[in-house]
Amino acid sequence: MATFYSQRSLCALLPFLLLLLSAQPTSARNTLSLGLCSLNSTDALGNTNITWNDVLNLPINDLGGTSYLRPDVGGALLPWIYTIIVIIVHVPMVVIRVVRWQMVQTWCLASTVLTLVVTIQGYKSTAFSPDMILTWTPLLLVIDAGSMAQVLFLIVEDRHLLFRLWRRMTPTKKKKNNGTLENGVLLNNGTWENGVFMGGNSPDRNFVWNRDEIKIEPATNIEDIGIGRDTRMSVAGTTATKTAILQDDALYVAILAFLLLITVIVLQILGLVRALEGAKGPTPLVSMCSPIFEPYGIAVLDGDCNIYHIEQNFLKGVGCILMPGIWQRSWLKATVAGTALALVFETIDVILLTMVHSKARWRGMKMRRPWCSMFSGLAILGLLLVFGIQYATTLPPGISERVWVVQNTEVPSVRTANLVPAGLRGTLLSWNDGIFNSWSVQYYGPSA
Repeated sequence: MATFYSQRSLCALLPFLLLLLSAQPTSARNTLSLGLCSLNSTDALGNTNITWNDVLNLPINDLGGTSYLRPDVGGALLPWIYTIIVIIVHVPMVVIRVVRWQMVQTWCLASTVLTLVVTIQGYKSTAFSPDMILTWTPLLLVIDAGSMAQVLFLIVEDRHLLFRLWRRMTPTKKKKNNGTLENGVLLNNGTWENGVFMGGNSPDRNFVWNRDEIKIEPATNIEDIGIGRDTRMSVAGTTATKTAILQDDALYVAILAFLLLITVIVLQILGLVRALEGAKGPTPLVSMCSPIFEPYGIAVLDGDCNIYHIEQNFLKGVGCILMPGIWQRSWLKATVAGTALALVFETIDVILLTMVHSKARWRGMKMRRPWCSMFSGLAILGLLLVFGIQYATTLPPGISERVWVVQNTEVPSVRTANLVPAGLRGTLLSWNDGIFNSWSVQYYGPSA
């Protein structure tokens, strides 16, 4: 039932996120002459002495082509090509985790480590700047939280780790038992001394079994032999079927899964707090760059009469403008809502993994799985793919396709051209720059 209600909650959330992220103004006009805008003729353009009065009557040089407009450092979502790769990896892993979870433990650990490294690097490089929320949003972590919770709880149960650790740390009293070794099963025989079973009346009285090296199996009508009632220890001849607890690789896999799970939750909470702070503030200003703003551009006028000052970046070969981050404002709110709900889903999953028996079924499906995290994680990946494609193929709200660029050469001049989205290349540059920005010279080279 918990899974059913979590799916209903997720279905209710998706339309809200879609509406929240798609709510954005559109540009009304793509063509006009400079005289159609209400421009203050005495306003200086940029850091120059040129005013609109100096350029309003100048001839306009139509370049007759297009120029891309791309987000600057940290202004893009996970590029859709990366998202597709993540989906290709995670969908089969989710299916296998449902039916044969033991087969993908290593893949789960490796993918979680990779996600954490990228997330931590993004946090460091962007410093949680609200205008870079598209790059550092922690929404992708939910599927890894469920993955680590599943590995942790199921491996602990499968290998009886808690019981074995408790028995190792608990002093054992010496118990005398009389019995025989029959068909490889030790029945009510010998004594326990400091966690080691002494042979008693077995065929080989000098053989010693270490309690941690003996497989614990449910049994009935067998007297207490030092581990607990209704248990027995199976051995094959003189070879133990279980390794000592500290030599069992499963123990260290469980510890690693626990540490990774805690790290994921800490990063989610940290991202939630910073996104909430950003959502409470004003709409962030984001930097958008284009080659048409270079060289010598000082101001941009678009078809909606928006005016933007151009910041020159000769090292990148582009000029950049600061404009309202409508997408970023929406994603700050979506990150708050989505991460908070993800933490709720993860809590439900932990309760399911703790309380539900491993053999419990619902309509034939194994219930002891992190269903909420798996479904919501795949849904988040789908949203990232959809919006990643949309943002790569559309201009951001706040600027029209047609723009007029004022240049400051020997004499002021005006040229016009059409802006187009930068596509996949633009998002790759922006997202990679945002993730590795803190590497400075190691990433950008000596020109940084």
